[in-house]
Amino acid sequence: MGVVDTIKEWVIPDAESGVELQCTNCGETFDEPLENCPNCGSEETKEVGGFDMRPDE
Repeated sequence: MGVVDTIKEWVIPDAESGVELQCTNCGETFDEPLENCPNCGSEETKEVGGFDMRPDE
């Protein structure tokens, strides 16, 4: 894995199937990669579940 791939993994959320995303604004959860939250329209999301979860530091 190169430096560019490592940076992409840090910056771009993992939106593979099996990953659950949550809106940081309203708390809505969804399992498909969306540009905006389907509930409130916010662009801020975070991973909350999935097979490749890493602990928050």
